[in-house]
Amino acid sequence: MADLHYREKLRTIEKAATVSNEIPDKAKNFGMGCFTLGTILFIAFLLFIAFSLFANGIVIGAVITIFIAIILLVVLIKLWTAPKFP
Repeated sequence: MADLHYREKLRTIEKAATVSNEIPDKAKNFGMGCFTLGTILFIAFLLFIAFSLFANGIVIGAVITIFIAIILLVVLIKLWTAPKFP
């Protein structure tokens, strides 16, 4: 039998985040800042891997890794410049 206690907790959290706007702006900004910092560090790591692959003569792997890093950078820029939720 399913535990409905956790289901109600998730429903309460979802309602607080979307409907009643009970989450403070500082917490939202902190979460977005942590996500942005983590994504930037991951992109830097991918670029380091790509440079290492290119230096060792593995050009196809380097191109694929750079392509993935560029896609993540575009996604990060789109998220950063997206309009704020009301």
